[in-house]
Amino acid sequence: MRNVMPSLRWGRDVFVKENVLEILRREVRRKPKGVVGVSTATDPYQPAEKGLEVTRRALTILIEAGFPVSIQTKSPLVVRDIDLIRGKKIDVGFTITSTDKEFQRKFEPGAPPPEERISALETVSSLGIITWIFYGPIIPGYNDAPDEMERIVRLGAKTKSKIIYDRLNIKPTVIRRLKTIMGEDEFNRRHSLREQFARLEALCKQHGVRCEFAFP
Repeated sequence: MRNVMPSLRWGRDVFVKENVLEILRREVRRKPKGVVGVSTATDPYQPAEKGLEVTRRALTILIEAGFPVSIQTKSPLVVRDIDLIRGKKIDVGFTITSTDKEFQRKFEPGAPPPEERISALETVSSLGIITWIFYGPIIPGYNDAPDEMERIVRLGAKTKSKIIYDRLNIKPTVIRRLKTIMGEDEFNRRHSLREQFARLEALCKQHGVRCEFAFP
């Protein structure tokens, strides 16, 4: 399988950066103290992390060096590291794109089911750790129903979590092709989320939940 492009085996292969901890130890000695996002490129709590503990050891290095940390994950495995996180300058965000199992199976195969993420969020929040929910991408016709939004906002209220929401960000080449197939007016109608975003903002205001767009 070495000759197969990694992009064609997405989700089946995990490449571990074996020297990442050594590099991190060097970097924290010379970098200014800013918030470190764990992780902005891929989930820091993939199944392999259970045995490798790369994220756990990286957190230890960052904490000892005095760096604030912001974690984003879909995995309840983050609860394992509560002993490191609690009482430190660390917040934890959970990506909860939908509360529906069928949505997860279709759009997030292999990811932990929504009820496990919700349970982990509630556990982390109950220990006084700052939490937030990443609700995105919002896909018209799949996870933008009023009752879905209501459940997510109520979860935000229950756990005192800010909600960060986002649209489906399609590559420009795909957008051009879709506009050709659907027509520009039809494409814009289907992919405009102004109504959904306004409804979400109103629900957040109603339940006293902080709410913001991911990339204003």
